[in-house]
Amino acid sequence: MLGAVGRRLRPQLPRVVGSLLVLLASAGCGLVMPLVLGVVVDAVTGKVSHHPLIGDGDPWRVLAVLLVALVLGSALNGVGTAWSAGAADRVVASLREDAVAAALTLDQERAEALGSGEVVSRSSDDVAAVTSAVNTALPSAIAAVTGVVVTVAGMAGIHWAFALVLVVVTVPVYAWTVRRYLRQAPPLYRAERAQRAARAGVVLDAVRGGSVVRRFRAEGFVRRRLVVPSWLVSRLVVLTQIATTRLFGGVNLAEFLGLAALLGTTFVLLGTGAVTLGAATTAVLFFLRLYDPIGTALMMLDQLQSAYTSLGRIVALVGVGGADGAAGGSARTSADGNDDARGRAAASGPRRAARSAEAARPDEVLASSAPAGVVSADPAPADAPSDVPAVVVRELDVHYGPRRAVAGVSFEVARGTNVALVGASGAGKSTMAAVVAGVRTPTRGSVRVAGQDPHALPPAERARVVALVSQENHVFAGTLRENLTLAAPSATDDAVWEALSAVSLAEWAGQLSGGLDTRVSQEGLGDLRRQLLALARVALLAPEVVVLDEPVSRAARGEAEILARAVAAVCRERTAITVIHHLDQAALCDRILVMERGAVVEDGAHEQLLHGGGRYAELWAASHADEHRAG
Repeated sequence: MLGAVGRRLRPQLPRVVGSLLVLLASAGCGLVMPLVLGVVVDAVTGKVSHHPLIGDGDPWRVLAVLLVALVLGSALNGVGTAWSAGAADRVVASLREDAVAAALTLDQERAEALGSGEVVSRSSDDVAAVTSAVNTALPSAIAAVTGVVVTVAGMAGIHWAFALVLVVVTVPVYAWTVRRYLRQAPPLYRAERAQRAARAGVVLDAVRGGSVVRRFRAEGFVRRRLVVPSWLVSRLVVLTQIATTRLFGGVNLAEFLGLAALLGTTFVLLGTGAVTLGAATTAVLFFLRLYDPIGTALMMLDQLQSAYTSLGRIVALVGVGGADGAAGGSARTSADGNDDARGRAAASGPRRAARSAEAARPDEVLASSAPAGVVSADPAPADAPSDVPAVVVRELDVHYGPRRAVAGVSFEVARGTNVALVGASGAGKSTMAAVVAGVRTPTRGSVRVAGQDPHALPPAERARVVALVSQENHVFAGTLRENLTLAAPSATDDAVWEALSAVSLAEWAGQLSGGLDTRVSQEGLGDLRRQLLALARVALLAPEVVVLDEPVSRAARGEAEILARAVAAVCRERTAITVIHHLDQAALCDRILVMERGAVVEDGAHEQLLHGGGRYAELWAASHADEHRAG
């Protein structure tokens, strides 16, 4: 993580060094008032008649010196704070951009393993926490540290005993306080962030499936899923506040012991004549002046620790640093499962609560080289020999934990062939489609699309070789043209209209008031037009192979016919693999692969399989029997 931040901080080093020097000068100006007061005390007691700074103690000169020090110190503090905050803000801005880009380009497999709530939390809540710390806590902490350094040096300049006593008495207390805090707080903050992400995941699932929740009157089920992560978040917030209160108590203890020791040292030094009363006054005022910067530095430690935890989560999302080095796991933070056990652990103590709630952290599912950008050009796919099959699958296995979803599948698809994947729910059809499209990694075996391994291709190039059209398609808030040219940024308007015509949307688009410049959104378009726009993107992209995951399964009868025609137009003279629920659509394909329990059990054309009396014939008979009963 420090390496990731360091690379972004390197261009800001001149600003950082400049801010430190300016803040040191500002801290030096802050010493003027205690020093002047000490000189005035010595002048009153007759210990000094002339001082280089205030001369003979003329009140107007004293006032002028104090005023200049106050104004200059404030100005330098403002400049130094602005410079340090500006440098840190630029680093955070770079991380924020990379985090959003990584979230947008995270492949489907990692996104599913990480969880939508975790992605949203890292790219929003965590970024907000770091930004807040950069804008408030970090500049204050830097100014406090420079103030402490300068003030301790000033005390040593008066007499070495003052600095020695201060260090010997207060540093061990501060060190013990900070060590205890750092032992307790980081696990609590990490656990709190993880539970916030789990809660966000439940909320997002409920929002996306709101119609299903209402239809089945499942509001109580959703609320029950929210109970444990919500309670854990509240419990962990309380525990972090307890750790913070202990930190503040340690700060107050150090201040008490330090002042008592300093007063005792002052008594001894005055008795021996080692210092004057004015010098002792200055030393005590210096120490009292330390209350504010030391307290600020340690109290800001709470916010900085929270921000540091968030920073680590952001860096892991971006895909750089050490937090994401282990990509072997696939744990997903969820709101069910072992929630009760985590709840009991939270009630039993801070560290147990932190360890238990943190156990489900999904950092390990982020790979060490997550994509950092978006497609901004139209890369040309590599040409494959015409005699090479469009798709070659060999001995393919895919596991979800201990469960094998695809088992030893092998097949080839010739160029220009339209293949249907059919089978009962859970047969492995969608998993097979995702592997061929390169968005899910097989456990064993190999996949070649147009002679290339789709999993080894950069996202932009893979999209031109094989494109996946899923059941869920998004329309971004923007113009119709922008939504379509996401697939091909350099596409001309003629090409866009041609793609719209292919999916029977040209007439609708032509009636819009702004044409291609009309603004559209996810909420403003129905399911049918969203799916047709997704198919139009594929037509613009013109990949060699198209993989469609049940493109018409959710459509009503009339809409299904429109979608089926659009799918046929996009897939014409192109290799297509389609996961199909309605077998009437499979009958129109060149070839049908029947899957059962993760394996391909039948392979052939519709008529061949129908008269073969096997599994496909059983599915066909069952589907048409259901239609007759419905009729």
